[in-house]
Amino acid sequence: MELNDFVEHTTACMMELLAKKAVVQGMGIKGVLFDKDGTLLNFGMLWVAIEYEVIDALLERVGEARNSGLKEALCASIGLHNGQVDEKGYFASGTSLDISRAFQAVLPYDIPDLHEWLMEQATLKTKEHIQNVQPTCDLQTLLSQMKEKGITIGIATSDDNEITRLCIEALRIEEYISFVGTAELYPKKPDPNVVYAFCRQFGLQPHEVAIVGDTEKDLQLAKNSGAGCGISVLCGVGSEEELSALADFVVLSPAHLIHDGVLIWDRQSG
Repeated sequence: MELNDFVEHTTACMMELLAKKAVVQGMGIKGVLFDKDGTLLNFGMLWVAIEYEVIDALLERVGEARNSGLKEALCASIGLHNGQVDEKGYFASGTSLDISRAFQAVLPYDIPDLHEWLMEQATLKTKEHIQNVQPTCDLQTLLSQMKEKGITIGIATSDDNEITRLCIEALRIEEYISFVGTAELYPKKPDPNVVYAFCRQFGLQPHEVAIVGDTEKDLQLAKNSGAGCGISVLCGVGSEEELSALADFVVLSPAHLIHDGVLIWDRQSG
C-alpha cells in the first residue's frame, strides 16, 4: 500500500471510530453540510427544463430529433417522467457520469465524448437559465444566523464544480460557504469521504456535523459517515414517506432549521 493510501485509510478508520462516540457525547453540532439541488435551490424551477433541452440537443446530435420513443427512453433512463422526477433516479441524485452512462445505454450507437459533451451542455444551459436559480427559503438570513453561532457551512453535491459555483453565485451565498464538495473531487454520495474531508479541513469530528438534504442518498451519507444527525427537507424531490425512515429530523425547508434563534438539534436535545 502506498503511503498516501495508507494515510487516507488510517484517517478514514479513525473518523469511523470517533463517530461511534456521538451517541454518548451528544450532538454538539459545529458544522453543516448542505445538499444543493432541492435543498438550497428549487430543483423543479431549474433542472427539469434544462434536462429536457439537453436531451433535445442530444437527439439532434445523433440525428434522431423527431424520435419521441428515444426521447422517452432517455428520460426514463434517468428517472424523468412527464416532468415528474423519480426521487431514486439518477436525475434526482446521480452524477453527470451516471446520467451519461444511462443515456449511452439507450442510444443507437456509442458516443466516446458523451460525458464531456453533456457537462458542457449542462453548463451552457445553466448560464442561459441562471435567472431560474431560486432559493428554497431566505438563505442569507438562515446562513448568517448559523455563522453567528459559529457553525461552519459547506455543500456536498453530486453536481459538477462549475455549475455548483454558478448556482452559489446566483443564490448570493458565497460569503457563507466555506467548503464545496462536488462530483469531480469526491466519490459520489453516500460515500462518506466528502464528510471526512470537510472534517479534516476544519478540525471537526463526524459527530459534530449535520447533513441536510432532500434525498435518501443525503441521509445515507449521514449514516455512513457517522454524522451527528441527518436532516431531510421536503422542498426537493424526496417524499416524507421515504425520507422519514432515515432522518433524525424532517422539516419543510432549511428555514425550519432555526426558530427563535435556536437550531433544531439544540431545540430537540435541550
